[in-house]
Amino acid sequence: MKRILMFITLLSTTLFFTSCDEDNGPTDPGGEDPGSIFVESSPAGAAIWLNGNNTGLVTPDSITNVDPGTHQVTLTLEDYRDTTVAVNVNSNQTTNISVTLTSDFNLIAYGPVRIYETAGTTAEQPSGLDLSTGNAYGISGNDNVFVDIYYSTTGTGGEGYLVQSADLSPNMDRVTKFRVGNGTDLNDGEDSPDKNTGNWTNFMDDREDNYVFLYDNDGNYSKLKIVNWGGGGIGDPAWVEVQWWYNTTVDDPRF
Repeated sequence: MKRILMFITLLSTTLFFTSCDEDNGPTDPGGEDPGSIFVESSPAGAAIWLNGNNTGLVTPDSITNVDPGTHQVTLTLEDYRDTTVAVNVNSNQTTNISVTLTSDFNLIAYGPVRIYETAGTTAEQPSGLDLSTGNAYGISGNDNVFVDIYYSTTGTGGEGYLVQSADLSPNMDRVTKFRVGNGTDLNDGEDSPDKNTGNWTNFMDDREDNYVFLYDNDGNYSKLKIVNWGGGGIGDPAWVEVQWWYNTTVDDPRF
């Protein structure tokens, strides 16, 4: 009888330790709880990547269940450079990051610059304009090789006052295409139509209210608007003042 009781006791003890060994508790009792990363960007709407993997989230949003430690957060957005930030995450804490994205194209703002009609002007009243530098030049001097557009008294075909392509003058060669846009705000973000599509001309009216897209001899797009005008009387040549965006990347129509 004693042998039976000892066997039962040993069996119970073995089952107890076996049960302890099969416990489904944490496999890494020393591990830390995850944290999170709150990501915002300017502009918003950038895709959020974590350590090279797309999270499917866009800014602003939070990445949750992130292991403590240092991680790489990358933001991607069309028309902006990919930006990567190293982020340190602590257990049970939220790390906040705010990223200003950099445009992947480069615009230069020029103006207002005043150019004068070609008739009755002096050396101090230039008619021509270099779109890439913002400089105004006389169309009869040595600097006329830089002129992209100029303000003509007669206009192409004698049609009156026009701002037109330099090659319409017998003294200059550079060709610029013109296309009137649909808006008046140079900062509206509207891109230029492709130079090979639609109705491009070689001039614009000197009282045009909308902005005008230009494509110059070097293959650069500009977005130009006449912002003021005056003169036109005897001894007082007509003039226009223009402002424009110049895209420094060849064949890039974005604004």
